[in-house]
Amino acid sequence: MSHQVDIAGFHSEATRLLARQVPPDTVQWSAAPAQTVGEEALDPGRASIHNRAARAIIPQSFIRMSELVVLNRDPRRFDLLYRSLWRLVYEPALKHDAEDHDLSRLRQMAQAVRRDIQKMKTRLAFRSLDLHGEKVPVAWYEPSHFVAETVAAWLARRDPSLRWILLTPDRSIRWDGSRLLCAPAVAPPSAPRSDAEWARVLDAMPWR
Repeated sequence: MSHQVDIAGFHSEATRLLARQVPPDTVQWSAAPAQTVGEEALDPGRASIHNRAARAIIPQSFIRMSELVVLNRDPRRFDLLYRSLWRLVYEPALKHDAEDHDLSRLRQMAQAVRRDIQKMKTRLAFRSLDLHGEKVPVAWYEPSHFVAETVAAWLARRDPSLRWILLTPDRSIRWDGSRLLCAPAVAPPSAPRSDAEWARVLDAMPWR
């Protein structure tokens, strides 16, 4: 996967593998570490699948659940998703088995992501910093899962006129009023930084 939450890439690759009847135990999944992702425009809707061929094969209920599961920090999530998808395709009765271990685990992972998204929305606290003569709300937060982009998109939709910067150990995200931009991660501060220290950190970001 091109990045940790590459759900469109997963669906596209999984569709290709299914078409070639490649069994799950012969596939190894990997994703680029979030810290290596450089500056880019973020698409708030990129966690959804756009490939029509994939939509024709993958059950809609699985698509909705996988959009959340991919945000889970479990390193085995892609393996579990593909194994479950393979079984759903080749074991049609599986979708009626409420006790299946793989599907139960996926539901638990999806629920953990939902909780983390809600927690981040309620606990995120911005502080106003003076950056180049402009007051900009800035927040640092460490989510349990890869939910920063999802919450950032929610923040941008909630109040498009408000510009802000969100720093996390996975990546940094900036809303400039029209686009979500990302920059490298910011490590957890060992002690509360002063406004001047935070300003120096933000000055070093490549999105300027």
